Amino acid sequence: MASILTNAQALTALQSLNMTQQALATTQTQISTGLKVASAADNASYWTVATTLQSNNGVLAAVNDSLAQSQSILGTATAAMNSVIKTVNSIKTALTQATNPGADIASINTTLTSLGKQLTDAVKGASFNGFNLLDGSTVGSLNFVAGYKQDATGVGTYNTIALTAQSLTGAGGVSATYTAPSITNATVIGQLNALADTSGGTLAYGTDVIDKTTDATGNTFSISSMALDGTTTKKTYSGFDVNGNVTTAAAATSFGVSVTTTPPAGLLTQGGLDLTNMTTTATTAATQVTKVNAALQAVTSYASIIGSTSTRMTAASDFNAALMTNYKTGISALIDTNMNEASTRLQALQTQQQLGVQSLSIANQNSQLILKLFQ
Repeated sequence: MASILTNAQALTALQSLNMTQQALATTQTQISTGLKVASAADNASYWTVATTLQSNNGVLAAVNDSLAQSQSILGTATAAMNSVIKTVNSIKTALTQATNPGADIASINTTLTSLGKQLTDAVKGASFNGFNLLDGSTVGSLNFVAGYKQDATGVGTYNTIALTAQSLTGAGGVSATYTAPSITNATVIGQLNALADTSGGTLAYGTDVIDKTTDATGNTFSISSMALDGTTTKKTYSGFDVNGNVTTAAAATSFGVSVTTTPPAGLLTQGGLDLTNMTTTATTAATQVTKVNAALQAVTSYASIIGSTSTRMTAASDFNAALMTNYKTGISALIDTNMNEASTRLQALQTQQQLGVQSLSIANQNSQLILKLFQ
């Protein structure tokens, strides 16, 4: 039926043209922005994944920046350690010369004094941005950020590379004591009282020394331990009864606890001999060589730890870079526009648009044909 009120052909042509124009606008936007998923409205799932990956990529970039700084810290320490090892070898040579009959001890001592100052200068100079791994300003366990991972629930955690910092100089830190909260748990008190008496044991890393004969009355006992960096910790337990009066450990209903920590001597101090400030004689030189060898072994071991840590950091940095590349590739696959497909689709839509305009024009002209019926 032909109608002058409703032109079904024109409506159909208009609807088709509108759809073509919408698709054309979308394609033009994708080409101009380079993104097929620019917001959550385009594809919520892809947009969420891509946004998370972009965030993680930024975190990994920051981690690699931190690793670069950490490697600079270790590189500075390594350079100083190499100088220290060279100087210690020179000290060893000077002491060997001192053992020879007729050696000029005065000149050798002058040399030792100069070499000791060289050691001090190397240690003090091993500072990067105020951070020094050799002078004792930083001791104990350090955790350098080396990576980042996120689980399926969105919880992110940092991977770290640990390094136990040690001091090369110094005769040992000043002991510090603090009082810990009292122990009142009956089970814990029973476990403490059940500890065997190992008084007189040799303190070493990984071995606790328990002394239940700290005082004659048996009111206290101590547990001593040594950390990997040589720091010693001594916990002293004092027994109290229900009224708060001092009593024997076995009868105690609570324990007061005091903790004393003592930083270790520097690696350049061995057997009481400080290589940064030493003199020798013909009779002591041979004994001092043994102590210098111990210092050399300790410094070399620390240098190898720093070197292996730096190697781990390099591997972590390379792995992070590979992850960042994979993340970028994954993000691109999810949200970037395929320009080859988009350009082909653009040409097709432009052709459809032209045909749609012509089709709409023809449909509108059909109404004019009705006028000829009334002529």
